[in-house]
Amino acid sequence: MSSKHFLSCAAAALVASGIAILHAQSLEQSAPDARRFYADDPLWRDDDMRSIPPPAEHDLSKSYEFVANTFGDTARSFGPALNVNTLGEVPDSSWFTNRLGQNDLTIDEILRGPNQVDGPAAGPWQVTGRPDSGITPKFTIRDARGDTYLIKLDPPSNPELPSSVEIISTKIFHAIGYHVPEDFIVHFDLSRLSVAPGAKIRNNSGDRVPIRPGDVERWLRRVPKQPDGSIRALASRYVPGKVVGQYMYTGRRSDDPNDIYPHERRRELRGLRVFAAWLNHDDARSINSIDTYIGDDDRHYIRHYLQDFGSNLGSGSTSAQQPRGGYEYLIEGDKIVKGLVSFGLYERDWMKVKWPKDASIGNIEADVFDPATWKTEYPNPAFNQMDAADAFWAASIASRFTDTMIQAIVEDARLSNHDASGYLADVIIRRRDKVVRWGITQTNPLDRFEVRAGAVPELTFDNAATRLGIVDSRPRYQVQWSALDNRTGKLQVAGDPIASTDRRFMVPDAAWGPADGDGTRYAVASIATLDPIFTHWAAPVDVTIRDRDGLLDVVGIDRSPSRASNAPELRAGGAK
Repeated sequence: MSSKHFLSCAAAALVASGIAILHAQSLEQSAPDARRFYADDPLWRDDDMRSIPPPAEHDLSKSYEFVANTFGDTARSFGPALNVNTLGEVPDSSWFTNRLGQNDLTIDEILRGPNQVDGPAAGPWQVTGRPDSGITPKFTIRDARGDTYLIKLDPPSNPELPSSVEIISTKIFHAIGYHVPEDFIVHFDLSRLSVAPGAKIRNNSGDRVPIRPGDVERWLRRVPKQPDGSIRALASRYVPGKVVGQYMYTGRRSDDPNDIYPHERRRELRGLRVFAAWLNHDDARSINSIDTYIGDDDRHYIRHYLQDFGSNLGSGSTSAQQPRGGYEYLIEGDKIVKGLVSFGLYERDWMKVKWPKDASIGNIEADVFDPATWKTEYPNPAFNQMDAADAFWAASIASRFTDTMIQAIVEDARLSNHDASGYLADVIIRRRDKVVRWGITQTNPLDRFEVRAGAVPELTFDNAATRLGIVDSRPRYQVQWSALDNRTGKLQVAGDPIASTDRRFMVPDAAWGPADGDGTRYAVASIATLDPIFTHWAAPVDVTIRDRDGLLDVVGIDRSPSRASNAPELRAGGAK
């Protein structure tokens, strides 16, 4: 059990019972506990779903977020990600659930995604309202089963575009591990709709007035029609629980005692930058998140969702994506000055792109795209703190999406033009390759560590960069063994460094530290990768092996950015 996990449990216990429950073994010590590992490490579940009182409802200010993040740095906490286990992985939580990154998913499972139903029930829909926020044309309905859906309409200029990118993005983000709404492609006509009794909308004067059938007809007048006269749209099922606002990409929610990690120090929010760059989710901001107060098995807690992917890939929600989208912030002083000085002749690379002609694809490409310089609409404080370890974590997950998976996801978006569907799948595949190469190479790319028992135990590992075809050379590896005294956290070097091109090293007897009170011993291998091109891979990955009475396993993987002092600066959306 890591010290970070101990603090998490202690804080959560204070909430649940008002009593600080200390780790049982720590009670025996008068001095602070210096141990690195506990018997239950590595943890795969963050206990952040303890019951809490109902939180206040609040809506974030889009204008404030834009101004604050564009002209200042809203982060208040700096350093590596805090919410990781001893293997550097993100445990399951109210924010994230490990899926493709840790498990093999079938294509059917990926296409099913978050869906608990098969879409709106057969039968009539009752129109219940029309949201005031957002720019996408939409209204809400209640189906025959009593479920509420947000119906998002495609714009006349780009039929099928926003609805298709929402489906694609939802499937991918869910497979990665994020909480997302259930989204469906639907077809309907006016005859299926009726106005629910008491349904109201806000008029231009700000007053709430009843919805009339003529209002619904007006909303649908300019919507693209299918050859059979039906309307294609996206039906997004309302997420469970009571909506209590959105989350910020910095700070913590003050009325949620479970929210103990500053958001800019959460790996799944920092690493989200890699996935956002892949899918051109330039609208990744607080206003496009949901916090809901969930009731689950006598517990009530806040669950955190990503939502609103209508401005992903080549879509800008109500039109094709702006050519600038993903390449520049809305406001960049240096580029504005260059444009003025050159009398408008200053030309950026994205200005030279030949965009697809098909309106159902919008503006998306993979040739000019560079994940290192990709940007959201305006700075995101969590994205700007992403480090090499966060990028490696995210790129490793992205690498598990096969070409076949991506092609199936795009086909599920049901674009009517088969060539357009093929083009889009190819672009997503090539952008995946770029984010994987970039993220994997930011740090020493060793992974898949295993320890094999025998007369002399053996540590084996893989190199993600060679496995994924990023490099074709055969790097050399150098290991320095150390004995870990887990009670004090002290390391004692054991012997001289050993070099080999083989991805396996014997564990010498001298590498085992003194046993804990329960007889557990620990050995640490600091493994450097010696590559003539990626010289910063020489910063070692620390791998800790545990011996519990002959039961051997890998309990720790540390690729801390602070160790990679000679690594090139991680360029992340303008972050310095």
